[in-house]
Amino acid sequence: MGNQTQEQHMLVTDFVQSTAYSEALRTFYANVRFQWEKSASRAARAHSLLIATPLACGDYAAVAANLAIVAAQSGTDTILVDADLRSPGYAQRFGVEQTNGLSDLLLDESLTPEKIDAALQRTFVPGLRLLGAGTASSQAATLLFSPGLEKVAQSLYQRPATTGNENALVIFHSPPVLAGADAALIGAQVEQTALAIIAGRTTRAQAKQAQEQLQQAGAHLIGIVMLNL
Repeated sequence: MGNQTQEQHMLVTDFVQSTAYSEALRTFYANVRFQWEKSASRAARAHSLLIATPLACGDYAAVAANLAIVAAQSGTDTILVDADLRSPGYAQRFGVEQTNGLSDLLLDESLTPEKIDAALQRTFVPGLRLLGAGTASSQAATLLFSPGLEKVAQSLYQRPATTGNENALVIFHSPPVLAGADAALIGAQVEQTALAIIAGRTTRAQAKQAQEQLQQAGAHLIGIVMLNL
């Protein structure tokens, strides 16, 4: 891994594919796929998943990043969305430029599918593209309340209709659930939500409060991911 940054070291599923952590993520992805197969099929539409956590702890952002790598390695056309506009980090993690991203799209009053498509960046993982958080904005705390969030999400979900690859997934990473309304707003826009809790750090009360907050927003919780960070 010679010249990779510390952030890239955390993308273990790309560099060290035989670790127990990598295998656990592959099992998690298989369970997500199973949930798709149980649900009614929606042709020419990407599936969508939010990875959320009650409170910031450890490098939980690596979970969504590594799950996206696992999905891409399995042949799924994958888009990873950094929706943590308060504390973005995926551009550096994947070694791409911090260009226009989600925040810029949400501020665009003349948003089009073409602009959304242009904001997607290819990563060093074949089949995985990144929609970064975008340029810094003083409105980060309120941007996700914009009607543009639904427009961006629906445009990403409709991509298989134009690319021809129906095996597609959009993974969102959000700020912690209890840090504000961000995760709940995103949870209302996605097909599935998984709650990541940290062993020995996330309390039962925090997990329950986060679960209730997500469900009140209409998120479909498919399970809990236990992390040892």
